[in-house]
This record gives sequence, structure tokens and C-alpha cells, in this order.
Amino acid sequence: MRFVRAYLHAKQEAFLDGFVHAFEFLGGVPTEGLLDNLKTAVIKILQGRDRLEQEAFIGLQAHYVFKAEFCNPASGNEKGRIEGTVGYVRRNALVPLPEVQSINELNEYLQNWCLKEAGRTHVPNKSETVLEMWEKEKEILHPLPINRFEACKLLSCKVNKTSLITVETNRYSVPYSYAGQAVWTKNFVDRVIVVAQNRVIAEHPRSYERNQVITVLDHYLEVLLKKPRAIRDAHAFQSTEIPDVFKRFHLKMREQEGSEGDRKFIRILLLHRDIGMENLTKALLEAEKTQVFRYEEVHEIIQRLTHQNIPISTLPTDKTPVNLLDYKVNKSSIEQYGQLTGGTRK
Repeated sequence: MRFVRAYLHAKQEAFLDGFVHAFEFLGGVPTEGLLDNLKTAVIKILQGRDRLEQEAFIGLQAHYVFKAEFCNPASGNEKGRIEGTVGYVRRNALVPLPEVQSINELNEYLQNWCLKEAGRTHVPNKSETVLEMWEKEKEILHPLPINRFEACKLLSCKVNKTSLITVETNRYSVPYSYAGQAVWTKNFVDRVIVVAQNRVIAEHPRSYERNQVITVLDHYLEVLLKKPRAIRDAHAFQSTEIPDVFKRFHLKMREQEGSEGDRKFIRILLLHRDIGMENLTKALLEAEKTQVFRYEEVHEIIQRLTHQNIPISTLPTDKTPVNLLDYKVNKSSIEQYGQLTGGTRK
């Protein structure tokens, strides 16, 4: 039974991830596996069949309870069916090139190809198809463990003063409160997970471009409350992930209230923690229709949309504009009223 999966690279995390998906596709785990002496599995070739194996690969074997056997160096004949399968898949599954939009779509195509191929191909010297024989073989495979193996590379990083960590050449954001601290990253094929004090503090799609900066606006909201003007040029706010209505709304608040508009807009952004980005986007779009670009208007719309009693966020006294604190309403004067009526009483 063939299993084929495509990756953008041959890093160790891709090698481990391939095993995880293969075992799940096969519906169980074999007792042994025959492998080549690739560096993602083997650190050093010892005498005979002995190998000094990579720690992560040893962990994979322990998790799924199988034993790896390695071929002799430069002995392609020991795994001839595997070598032949590589060419067979290229000629039959990838000619002509499939039209796909992503690596995930390609892998879905390849998995369906494997199933179709197994359904039409017969086992040598038997009347059964590969698919029929596979159903019988499943019964003698070890069952899959309850928990999936974490096919990732673990690295230690330090968060810089702008709340970014570096993985290869790319930088990823974490909450600003972790600036200057040491954290761990779990580098999966498709994502980067950041862990501190045994809890996940950030998760990002993994980028395979170079020198990219991947940020999440929520990681910077607390520090932006202290420096509200920084929202105007903040990298995280310029991201294409931020809906355009946020940028239009902020621009209007800035035009009307200047730096105070910046601060109030950040208070609006904080509301997503209570209601989610989807509801906040709907509220801003509705407020935009009324042409009222105020925190209170957005809050009122959110109450209607979500039927939640979310308290209005108030500014601390030390951050309230001084002119509002000093503003007082004079008491009405009888004498002034008399002057308006010409001094007569009725």
C-alpha cells in the first residue's frame, strides 16, 4: 500500500510529520520500518546495522512503538521497491502536473491518487487488489496511540525588546509582557507555537520566505494604550489580516480627535477579546454607516449584536483630558432671567 505526501523542504519536522500522517492513513503502526541512512534520522553510522539515531526520531519510535531498521550504505537494492515507487509516482501522479492552489490541496490530491491506485492494482500472483489486501493487513497493525506525536523541532529563543522572536530568518510576535524573556518554540511544518512557563503564548502560520516579520496586533494593545500615537505606524496594524474597516474607522477618529482618537480606537480594539474579531468587524461596519465614529456608538452596537452586557471601558483619571476635568456648568441666575424678560414678572 503506497502513501505519498509532499513537503516544501526535507527538514526533520517534515520527516517526522510524514510518519504521523502515514500511520494515520494506514490505520495503524507496523512492528518494524526499513529506512535509508538519512540525516534526519541518523547521526552516525556504526558497525553493521547499528546507528546513532537522532533524539527526535527515537522519540517518534517510542511514541508509536515500532523499531527502525536501516539499510547498508549505498545499497539501494535493499529497498528497491521504495526507490522504484518514487519514479512511478512522479510519472503517474504528477504527469501532467496537477492544478492545485496550495500544498494542502496537493497532498489531498496525492492521498486520493493512492487510494484509486490501490483499488485498481492487483497484488502480484493474487486475485486481490492492493486495497483489499490492505484491509486484511490493518488487523495486524498496532493501534494508533490516543495522542498524536508532536512532529516539531524544539528551539530556545529570547524575546527582543520589540516583542519578537527569530526562527531561522523570520521574526514572530509574542505578547509584549514577555519582552526580554526566554521562551521555547515548537517549529512544525505548517506553524510555529511559542511556549513560556508551560503554556502556549502565541501561534503563527510558519513562513518559508526570508526575513519576514509576522505580527499579531493583540500582542501589542497594552503597550499601545500607553503610547497611542504608535498605532499609526504599527507593523501589526498594517497587516493584510486587519480588515480595511478598522483602518478607515481609525483614520476618522484620528481626524476628529487627534491623539485622543488613537487612544479611544485602541479601546475599541480591546473589545475583540470579549466578542471576537468577527463581531467587532460587524459593529464597525454598522457604525460606519451611521457616520458616527465614537467608542460609545460601537459599544452600543455591540450590545445589540451580541446581547451581552459588556461594561464601557472608562479612562483612568490620569489619562482623562484635563479640559474635561476642569469643565463646570454655572448655576442659572434669576437676575439674568430678569434681564431677558425686561425685568417684569407675571
